[in-house]
Amino acid sequence: MVECQTRDNVTSMKNEVTSMKRTMTAALVCVMMALGAEAALQPGGWVPSVRERLDALIERNRGNPDAYAVFDFDYTTAIGDLSYVCMWYILERFEFKTDDYHDMLTSRVTPSLKPEAEAVAALAEKLKPFAGTDLTGRPEWREFIRRYWALYRDLASEAGEYNAYLWRVRMFTGYTPEELRKVAKTAVSHALAAGGGLHSDANAPTEKRGLAIAPEIKELFAELKKAGIAVYIVSGSFQEVLVGMTAPEFGLSLSPDNVFGADLKRDANGRYVPEMKEGCVKSGYKPEFIRKHISPLHHGAEPVLAAGDSMGDYTMLTEFKDLQLALVFARNWREQAMHELVARGGRVVVQGRDETRGCLIPQATSIQPKASVRKHN
Repeated sequence: MVECQTRDNVTSMKNEVTSMKRTMTAALVCVMMALGAEAALQPGGWVPSVRERLDALIERNRGNPDAYAVFDFDYTTAIGDLSYVCMWYILERFEFKTDDYHDMLTSRVTPSLKPEAEAVAALAEKLKPFAGTDLTGRPEWREFIRRYWALYRDLASEAGEYNAYLWRVRMFTGYTPEELRKVAKTAVSHALAAGGGLHSDANAPTEKRGLAIAPEIKELFAELKKAGIAVYIVSGSFQEVLVGMTAPEFGLSLSPDNVFGADLKRDANGRYVPEMKEGCVKSGYKPEFIRKHISPLHHGAEPVLAAGDSMGDYTMLTEFKDLQLALVFARNWREQAMHELVARGGRVVVQGRDETRGCLIPQATSIQPKASVRKHN
């Protein structure tokens, strides 16, 4: 009897030791993974828990050829709006490739805004003789730019952001992709050289100016790629403007094949015409684009990481069932759906930024430039 009890006790002790060994082994694996992940991303301005989740994702998918990440660009990869940067550069010099300013500025506006569009076009015609020079010191240009952006905002209010976007990208009419890419690189160089973050413009106080790419984002891209996780840009910004921005000299170093944006149709001479190309990225429809153009490159796999900041990214952040992490950059959202999304927790993490300094900050809210009140005519 005693012998049996002893044998049972020994067996029980062996089981306990085995269990302890398994627990210790599992803990050791977790520690090793954590240590490996710690080495991936520097603390920087990351929210500590966000950095830990990103590190864990990188380790979990290291060496998996079908693992990939998708990033929005404006206010996600970059702090600022890339198309705005290029538009400001063109507007300050009137470097348009079309001579038909009237068509460029009055087409696609609503009937109620037609008179103001006509007036803005008339101002542009007066500035045409000075095209190609710095116009910012001219009083008539300051009036033009103030009314141009006011017209854009009014159009967005009346016809929606997408229709207003179609109106403003008309200024790319006549450019070739190569010419626009060159302008984008020059405009981005100027914006980054200015340093700092975002600010309002004295001539258009409702508009944010500036551009920054946080070093943490550059490092994140590099670490993802180092781990064999492909990185893609899926953005509503203009295709060739994005390609110019993601060139190696700006620290992102993405192949043009990994960059997807909006695009215009081209004429027989390869120049843009003011009509959107079918099949390109459209805000709010990113999952459909990803499934059609990116997923097949990875044997039908869904992204492991998606990053965005707005309702235009909402479906990309929520629809993929195999998504491991949704990285949301905090904004002052008006949409209740975005507030509900970031409150979910789980696979959703939130990262804050100081947009006035152009950097990440270790909190789940962002500091944004103070809103300005538009001065009407």
